[in-house]
Amino acid sequence: MEREDWESAQTCAQCGTSVAPGSGRGFEFGTGNLLCWNCAMERGGRYDAERDTWTVSPDVADLPDEAYGAAPHEVQRRRD
Repeated sequence: MEREDWESAQTCAQCGTSVAPGSGRGFEFGTGNLLCWNCAMERGGRYDAERDTWTVSPDVADLPDEAYGAAPHEVQRRRD
């Protein structure tokens, strides 16, 4: 990976792995979040390489999104 790629790499919202932008090896969601390939597949995502698209999106309901604030389970935890 080039130095510029490391500097602009995104981090998987689940496991923290760095993913180079434009690598096509992740699932982008929300306003700037990403799941790495492995986490996206573990969460039920299905990728069609022939069509170069995710045919089934991974389940990201429990992950935070900057546009909407913390994930529901984090909000509940703060209230307790």
